[in-house]
Amino acid sequence: MFYESWALLPALETLAIDGQISVLLVWADASHSVLTGLIPLAHERTYQKCPATHWTNWLHLHCPLGTPLVHRDHAESTLEALLGWLDEESGAMVFSLSKIPSDGAFARSLQAVTQSQGRMLDDRDHWERALLQGGVSGEEYVTTHHSKKKLKEYSRLRRRLEDLGELEFQTLRPGKNGNLHQWTRDFLKLEGNGWKGRALTAMSCNGGERLFAESLIHNAAERGQLMMLRMSLDGEPIAVKLNFISATEGAFALKIAYDEQFAPFSPGVLLELENIYTMLDETHVGWMDSCAIPNHPMIDRLWAGRRPMVNYHISTRQALSKPLLHTMHLLKTAYHYYKGIRL
Repeated sequence: MFYESWALLPALETLAIDGQISVLLVWADASHSVLTGLIPLAHERTYQKCPATHWTNWLHLHCPLGTPLVHRDHAESTLEALLGWLDEESGAMVFSLSKIPSDGAFARSLQAVTQSQGRMLDDRDHWERALLQGGVSGEEYVTTHHSKKKLKEYSRLRRRLEDLGELEFQTLRPGKNGNLHQWTRDFLKLEGNGWKGRALTAMSCNGGERLFAESLIHNAAERGQLMMLRMSLDGEPIAVKLNFISATEGAFALKIAYDEQFAPFSPGVLLELENIYTMLDETHVGWMDSCAIPNHPMIDRLWAGRRPMVNYHISTRQALSKPLLHTMHLLKTAYHYYKGIRL
């Protein structure tokens, strides 16, 4: 999804370092009549601190998914062409694909192609992130996956906020783009004023990041793929959530921001609960990816499902490629074993 033109072009224009990003296109035949694959690539001179030519799928700070765009009817031939280009043209010692769902069709095609070609496919980097799965009502989901004690606490927090003023929840639904500028402004302001702003990871920290965010939100809205939720107190936003709806699969909860002066009332949690009801009761989306880090302290408690993710490391035809991958695999295994003993 995040390599589609509406999301990729703003990223290339505002976030890519000149000369460091290439976009590889794969066509079904020499006439270039059918595009079967697209992947932005980054070239590095080291692989995990070892001097070796390393190519990887390009992922900027705000890109939670690294799956290349591959035509479902040409998946294996497209991957063969990609790996062939890496062997013959790139000089790559190792090729990496990061932030890939390990249980999807792309992963299965990649495993089939690398196995048939005798390549090493190292999947040592794997984790899970929270997933909201549909098929039930919001009420059923919440009561099934949250204890009565927790639900009572959430209700208490909401009542405490209501004691401070008029509490209102609003939703900007896909295809309904009224006052989009204000929604965008509210989100960027809240995120920039919070801990992400202090850590310089907010989307408004510099001109390029802000321009990217504004273009991304605008483009998604034009395509009917934007969904935002807002919680306001006496008309002032105290939490805003930014979601994107895929045209072909599920949805992605890219960002959430809240006013930290209301942190004792957990506005982010309350807005996430509202998001559960909205997604399950008012949309036909089958699932929503949290885009969160592993073991996220908030979203992992609210969403019961998990999406398995992986970073793949793939050997090329270079003579030292497989030995390098084997060595790195052993070093990482030893590190985790040692860390486990220390713990």
